[in-house]
Amino acid sequence: MRKTRLASAVGACALVAALVLSATAGGNDSGFKTSQSSMLTPVMAGVQVTPLITVGDVLPSGFRFEAIPDGISVRPRGQGRVDLFVNHETSRVPFPYNTATPTAANGENDFDNAQVSRLILNQRSAGILNGSFVVPSSAGYQRFCSNYLATAKEGFDRDILFANEEAIDYVFRRQDSWPPPIGDANEKQIGLVVALDVRTGKYQAIPGMGRHNHENSVAIPGYDDLVVLSGDDTFTSGSLTIPPGGPIPAGSRPSQSQLYSYVAPNTNAVLADEGELWAFVSDDPSVDDYYDFAPGSGLSVSGHFVKVPKNIATGLDTDGSELKAADVGFPLPPTNGSWQRDNRTTTPTGLDGPQWVLEYWSQLNDVFGFVRVEDVAYDKRTENVVYIVDSGRGTVGTHGPGVSTNGRVWKMVFDPEDPTVVTSLSVFVEGDDNPVKTLNEIHQPDNIESTASGILVTEDPGSSQQFPAASTDPAATTARLWWVPFSGSPEVVVKVDQSADGGPTDVDGRPPGNWGAWESSGIVDASAAFGPGTFLIDVQAATLWVEKAPGDDNNGDGQPDFTYKRAGGQLALLRIPVA
Repeated sequence: MRKTRLASAVGACALVAALVLSATAGGNDSGFKTSQSSMLTPVMAGVQVTPLITVGDVLPSGFRFEAIPDGISVRPRGQGRVDLFVNHETSRVPFPYNTATPTAANGENDFDNAQVSRLILNQRSAGILNGSFVVPSSAGYQRFCSNYLATAKEGFDRDILFANEEAIDYVFRRQDSWPPPIGDANEKQIGLVVALDVRTGKYQAIPGMGRHNHENSVAIPGYDDLVVLSGDDTFTSGSLTIPPGGPIPAGSRPSQSQLYSYVAPNTNAVLADEGELWAFVSDDPSVDDYYDFAPGSGLSVSGHFVKVPKNIATGLDTDGSELKAADVGFPLPPTNGSWQRDNRTTTPTGLDGPQWVLEYWSQLNDVFGFVRVEDVAYDKRTENVVYIVDSGRGTVGTHGPGVSTNGRVWKMVFDPEDPTVVTSLSVFVEGDDNPVKTLNEIHQPDNIESTASGILVTEDPGSSQQFPAASTDPAATTARLWWVPFSGSPEVVVKVDQSADGGPTDVDGRPPGNWGAWESSGIVDASAAFGPGTFLIDVQAATLWVEKAPGDDNNGDGQPDFTYKRAGGQLALLRIPVA
């Protein structure tokens, strides 16, 4: 938080400061705020929600707030202004997509590729003064999930924003990104970390930070080298059937999400991709995946990180081409759906490329198997303690050992002197001790933020956690934001309000979607900009469309293969006294 001016300051100086603030931030009450109703409803006593901007809102400058807002980073810039960097999880790859019989009715696509917005806010009013794209759609990146602003606190010599692709398909790196013909020399597999130098505005991909489904890349303070953790937010989170004939015996592997660490000596080395990627391995071979931790067991295991070969980390062959299984002597990926299929062909084809190579390498090296790692946050009290969000699988039926119902938050304690040594991994928030749809359990945790007294966790409920709109089921709920204190019981802070679904601003023409189809996302501490107890959060309103249009005809049948849509959402400022 910025230092306050002393009451004894000379009046003339105070007047000059006030004039500067007025000139640069436009006065105490200036800035745009949305006229749309809040998409969040307070549940915890004393919580205040201020909606700031809604998808489709246009600022006086002409900037339009885009769809699927996700990760948020906050940067006070002085003179009464605050920069927000907001990811948009948009993609030109249809999702979902029916490969066999694609039609406008059974496939959806965003108008744009992934983007990062920079919003300039008035620090006094939280009004939005302007906006721009610092990573544009024309770059051809896909599905930017969470982001993280690495600063001097984490050892960086300048502010670097990490944005992350959460996807697996092949694309062209351009505005017209999908579909590249299979085998095209210019096709690139998604799954990169993109680093933005905030001062210069230059951005670049860093392949060596791992070719996988990235939810977030979070810098961890306290070490001589720079350390950035990331997890594999895999789309195929069930058992992986290893192809026969490979070094690993054929059979069912229970999980396929891993935790990685990128270590580099300094900021320039990160940007030059001179760091090394490491993968977390349990010290106990009998406790090497999510399902080995039975709910309520209190189990803890130590571990260490092992180095990933550079070519497998980058996913690039010696000639710079995308690495395939054959390039490293690995078997082709399975075609039975236990690994992502290539949706450019109706022939069952496991998607070969850098992500498969990294996954198979991790299986060979017994890398610890999470189910679906989402976000990461370090403990503000003890920086070598990290909390890892794992969405789990949302399995319907009897809960118990070997089943994931609601997901978890893990606690990982690092050696304070060596970031490649883990003294313990344990479960901090256990959701799998009850069936899905249990009202007082977290439902598929997604994003996380830590404070000095607890953690805040958002929800992205999967289909098994959703309820028909306006359900009278006593367990029915929309997505929520949870407060989990380090001492005390978890509480719901706010829940998503889906009442706009099917209303006058909704152009999708469909009945309201399930409760839980909208998610809470992007939670981040904003106290440095707006005072203690303030946070920024967004809502992704998947079934609320503010614009739609017929999609392209890729199969040549003369009909659209999908529908272009601009899904709704909103950015809001929270005040949470308890946090």
